[in-house]
Amino acid sequence: MALKRDKFDDVFSQLVRERTDWQCDYCGRSFHHERQKLHCSHFKSRRHKATRYHPYNAFAHCVGCHRKLEEDPYEFTAHAEIAYGEMTIERVARLACVPVRLKTWQMDELYQHMKNELKRLQELRAHGVTGRIDFTLPDWYQDGIQLRMGESQCAA
Repeated sequence: MALKRDKFDDVFSQLVRERTDWQCDYCGRSFHHERQKLHCSHFKSRRHKATRYHPYNAFAHCVGCHRKLEEDPYEFTAHAEIAYGEMTIERVARLACVPVRLKTWQMDELYQHMKNELKRLQELRAHGVTGRIDFTLPDWYQDGIQLRMGESQCAA
């Protein structure tokens, strides 16, 4: 049974897709004019609250790549490790196993932060910034998972 989407998922999905300038992280195709065909794809399932909205747990994938990677977890893991680094993805996988219950005030803060970050990315796009623009979430949510020095981040 699929998890229901809510306003938090909607704004997070927009953030992930805006981060890549509406391009698939895997195949590189652009979806500026067919935005519904670019999905927010999670490395670790959305059922894990600890990583559901984590920037390093989500990718922008077109319908075809989303399906391909969902059916081949080894390929998805390799793709995630190339994008964010093996150690970062390992920490995301470990954090997904930690049970988390977010309080109402935390969800409100998270939502407001995501909305502000989305606005920031959209303003940068309006001023001509192209390519990948990373976003952050509150430190208490990201729980210390950052790109480690020496690990590269590839823009597909």
